[in-house]
Parts: sequence; structure tokens; C-alpha cells
Amino acid sequence: MLFQANLLYDAEEEQWLKDRNEGLFAPLPTDFQVILGAIFLTFGFMVDRIVLFVTEGDANVCLQLAGVAAINGAFFELGRVASGEKDKSREESEREITLTEEFSQFAADRFEAGGNCHRSEVVKAFRRYNPKYRTDNSDFPLTDLEIEQLLRKWNRRMGNDEMSSAGFFSGIQLNKTSEVF
Repeated sequence: MLFQANLLYDAEEEQWLKDRNEGLFAPLPTDFQVILGAIFLTFGFMVDRIVLFVTEGDANVCLQLAGVAAINGAFFELGRVASGEKDKSREESEREITLTEEFSQFAADRFEAGGNCHRSEVVKAFRRYNPKYRTDNSDFPLTDLEIEQLLRKWNRRMGNDEMSSAGFFSGIQLNKTSEVF
């Protein structure tokens, strides 16, 4: 699909195509969807004629094969979306980069080697460290689970152990002297 889009559109002028070429999700424009629909409809008719010829004119077999193919396609598409393989949009990607950078800065300022800390302590300390995440607001939404995921990713990058079943991370602790309140 990207091949056809790169033939028809200029990637420097079309932001959606630039995003797609970089591996990000972007909705397709209506005119391109119409073109793709016509191409796939043509291929569908061609495959229908080939299958009808192979089955010696048995239309019921063609219809059954079409139904099975549609069910399989829907199954794989739902599986792709459910497993998280759906590409991120530019906004989601930029937000993830920003959060990772902010958490890395927080970790550099607030963590020290040795000891252990609980995930809830880290969540509270991160919210105190970054004022824009202290309260729930629509400008900077951030859940506790997202902060825990940032902690786990950072902890893996540092080569530390995984979180215990009780929610403790060993080998790191919060620097209590740098806390203002």
C-alpha cells in the first residue's frame, strides 16, 4: 500500500504519508481509500472468476471460500489490534518519548543505588517531581499504571531485577534527602 501511495503522493507534502513511511499510524485520505477500494474490488472479481473456473462453475463453493477467507481475515486483523501490533500515531509516539525523557530525568535526580523501593512510592515521588502530573487533567493525562510501566522499562534498561510479586524493586531506592516535602 505504501508503494502505491508513494507513487501517487509526495511524501514531503503529505503529513499522513510521511508518518506512514516512518512506521507510524495515520488515517488515509478519502481519495486514496477510494483508489485502494477500486484496486481490491478488481482483484476480488479476478479471484472470484479464477475460483469459479477452477470449481467448474460451482458458485456455492466460491461463496463458501469467500466466507471462510473473510472470517480468517477478520480474525487476524482483530488479533493484530488486540496484541498491540497496531502502529502508534505521531502524537502517541511523541508522548511516549517525552514521558521516557521525563522519567529518565526523574530517575537521575531521585534514584540512588542500593536498597529497595515500592512501586507506589515511585508513583507518588514522580507526581511530586513533575507538577503537571500531580492532578488528573485533560492537558497531561497520566495514570499510575503508565508510571509503573515507565519504571519497569527504565529498570530493565539499567539491568536491574524485575519487580517482586509484592511490588518492590531491589537495587534502587528513592533519595529522601532530595525531597522537598
